[in-house]
Amino acid sequence: MSLHSLSLVIALLAGQVETTFTVEYGGKTYEFHISDQDLQKTPEWPAGQETPPLSPRRAVDIASKHLATLLPDGKDWRLHAITLRPLDSRWIYVVEFLEPLRTGGAGQQFSSGFQIVVLMNGVAVAPLIR
Repeated sequence: MSLHSLSLVIALLAGQVETTFTVEYGGKTYEFHISDQDLQKTPEWPAGQETPPLSPRRAVDIASKHLATLLPDGKDWRLHAITLRPLDSRWIYVVEFLEPLRTGGAGQQFSSGFQIVVLMNGVAVAPLIR
């Protein structure tokens, strides 16, 4: 059975702020690191602007393509949720997918999730895999 979790860590390293999202899946840990420098390269989403600089649909397309490169069956996963998360004056998308249903003991069906982080400039954050 695959373990799935998402955690958020904000670290201050020698004056450099970094945000890390961690996903555990299939016995591996995927760490999505977003440096403050990378975040500052993304467009802001001002309070008076109704729509974000990157549309949710475009974020899903970007995340889907990125998931297909990370996991062997990533192209078969289905969209579960799209979350907008503020990081100081910038925003990011966390796009969550569910893997195809699997059957376990006693005929139970289950599915694990996986999240992809997409910046407002259209860049999917490449994780460090451990």
